[in-house]
Amino acid sequence: MKKLSKSEVEKKLKLLSKNWVLKDNILFAKFKFITFNDAFDFMKIVSEKCKDLNHHPKWTNVYNQIDVELFTHDLGGLSHSDFELACFMDLSFSPYSQ
Repeated sequence: MKKLSKSEVEKKLKLLSKNWVLKDNILFAKFKFITFNDAFDFMKIVSEKCKDLNHHPKWTNVYNQIDVELFTHDLGGLSHSDFELACFMDLSFSPYSQ
């Protein structure tokens, strides 16, 4: 796994939903659901992908909203795994989007 260059990050960011923003080289997203159960189901789905990738987000859940931060600490920047997980989150969120 390697740290992505600034231009690689910018290209990959364009492939993600508008939920994602880049701040200080960290990917941030907010996902808002109708209910807590929907948010929790999303977290369960995503957690399985995290295990598969061996890559884990910093995320918080307050009732129906999940805030996510992605960053590869071992590399001190963003990696392909961050974007793979972000893309998976976007796909997993699509049935819940309002």
